[in-house]
Amino acid sequence: MSRPEPPNPAPPSPEPPSNSVPSNSVPAERLTRCMQALHRLASGRMMGTLQHDLQGEDVSFTQMTALYKVRALAPISITALSEHLGVSLPATSQLIQELVRRELLERRENPENRREKLLALSGKGQDFVTVREKNIMGAYSEVFGRVAPETLGRAEEALSALIAEAQAQKQTQQQAQQVQLAAERAAFKESV
Repeated sequence: MSRPEPPNPAPPSPEPPSNSVPSNSVPAERLTRCMQALHRLASGRMMGTLQHDLQGEDVSFTQMTALYKVRALAPISITALSEHLGVSLPATSQLIQELVRRELLERRENPENRREKLLALSGKGQDFVTVREKNIMGAYSEVFGRVAPETLGRAEEALSALIAEAQAQKQTQQQAQQVQLAAERAAFKESV
């Protein structure tokens, strides 16, 4: 049984970006093209909704990105957030100051390093991100509302398996990084 091609798949780029899947991973490339086609179906409404929401709340795209990063990585230091955003430390500090002033972020002292501040979403910040996310996901609901229930069921099953495996791989990678970091700290303490 052959799989139907996604609608209007994007042609593969001649040289994939360094963060893309290996070129020998044909199934991953096919899935990536499918996800791109799906995203294109929803992105017009999604971006319009996000732009309207952010303008109405007077929040910049960088501030919104920071809120999503903090939610995903909390507690996170200001330096680490700056690196994740690709923004200078002074610019990140200003951005954080505004989000703290608006009570969307909380800034606390790191109990392990009193000179370092850690960030987390406040209750208001969590609500803010959740509402934006629901609005954005409405674009996918609109696309899916036009698809046969049987197709949606198969897609849900496949995506659930994909997400579970990707989360397990991410957790394994994070654990390996923690072990490596602990070993580096121990080696550093011994050398001092």
